[in-house]
Amino acid sequence: MKITAFFPFIIPVLSIYAADFDLGGHGVLSVDVPEKWTVNSEPAAKTDGTQIGYAFAIKPLNDANAKCLLTFAYVNDGKPDQERIRNKVLAACEDFVADSVEKKKNLKDFSLKQGYGAYCVFTDASLVDKKPKSGDYKVMGSGIVQLSDNLLGVVSIFADDVDSKEFKSMIQVINGLIVKAK
Repeated sequence: MKITAFFPFIIPVLSIYAADFDLGGHGVLSVDVPEKWTVNSEPAAKTDGTQIGYAFAIKPLNDANAKCLLTFAYVNDGKPDQERIRNKVLAACEDFVADSVEKKKNLKDFSLKQGYGAYCVFTDASLVDKKPKSGDYKVMGSGIVQLSDNLLGVVSIFADDVDSKEFKSMIQVINGLIVKAK
């Protein structure tokens, strides 16, 4: 699964660090980033300049073939609802089933400190038994998190192995997300 993204604001991280991002009237997002990882971020706006969300790319500084993309949208969905979010994840993951090793959606819950989130993991069948290539990820986790009434995030986690320290670290980053009032 090949993904290309550009986020111009880069924060190099040299130790476990809580990077805070001002989301305007939607609070301050705190992201705990592992040692020697980076967070690239960019606000998302309509053509008239109205902010509609925030996008993040989180990846290790080493040459590991891994990346986490996290895009938040400002919504009015009400309180985080487990059943609603699980159904959204299952619907969003439908297109990945046919090309996966798993051939089905195995729904897992994030262990968020705040709100609720769920995800599915898929192994790209076309990359099994092939040498890892930068930018082509053998494993993808696709999910949704809702940290508050007005903040919904789409999560994409990419790596070459679901059991890798990078994949596990990215799950920990998502589990540690917190949004605080300003």
